[in-house]
This record gives sequence, structure tokens and C-alpha cells, in this order.
Amino acid sequence: MKKALVLAAALASTPLLSGCLVGDIAGAAIGVTAGAVGMVGGAAVDLVTTDEDERQQQEIDQLKKDNEELRRQQQQSSRPE
Repeated sequence: MKKALVLAAALASTPLLSGCLVGDIAGAAIGVTAGAVGMVGGAAVDLVTTDEDERQQQEIDQLKKDNEELRRQQQQSSRPE
């Protein structure tokens, strides 16, 4: 019963905590070793970080494309007709 209360408290505070900390707390609450949770939590954070990096790279690429398109349009509009 005590484990259930600790687990419920940990899950209720999830939005306030970082991913690794939540994984450690949840793992401790259900009896999983902290080392295994740390490795799994670390892998999950790596996946999230990779996704974030990829998203940022996609945004950068899109901004570069938009910038090139604006330059082309400006060059075309500045040419004498």
C-alpha cells in the first residue's frame, strides 16, 4: 500500500520533474534498481534529445530555404525590366 502511495505521488508530480528523476523515483517506488532505471531513463532522454535536435535541424533547414527564396524574389524584383 505504501508503494502505491509513493508511486501515485511520483506520477502526480511528473510534470514538475525531469524525465530521469521521474524514472528514478518511479523505479524506486516499484522496486527496480536505480542503475537499470538510470540506463533506461538515459536512453529515453537520448531519444528525446535526438528528436529535439532533428526538429531543430529541420526548422533551420526550412529557414534556410525560406531565406534563399526571399533572396531570389528580391533579386528578381530589383532587376531592371
